[in-house]
Amino acid sequence: MKIDRYKNISNLGSEYKKLKTFSHIPKPNNKDYLIGYIVRYFLQKSNDINSPIFEINVNSITKYVNNPFYKTTSLDWRITGTSDEIKKSNAASIKLASADIPKIGLYLPNLLQFHKK
Repeated sequence: MKIDRYKNISNLGSEYKKLKTFSHIPKPNNKDYLIGYIVRYFLQKSNDINSPIFEINVNSITKYVNNPFYKTTSLDWRITGTSDEIKKSNAASIKLASADIPKIGLYLPNLLQFHKK
């Protein structure tokens, strides 16, 4: 009877097998620059605030949204405007996203990333 109980317990969460995580670096196109921003997606292990943060693409986020082992978030990343406007807007986006992933600001130190001069 103990062995059966162990098997039942050990199978809990088996639907959440360890997923292979691949980082994604967005490549804004001309349409994105006309719109003025891109949406960026991030994830981190939910049980370790110091675990690495990964940027992933929109197709990958669906695998993680309902997975209790990961925290996910997305943010609007401004890519057009003056340097001051972009910095202010992206800092605000990071502040909102930090409610889900507290140390995301450390992952995104360059507030002018993808800005065209």
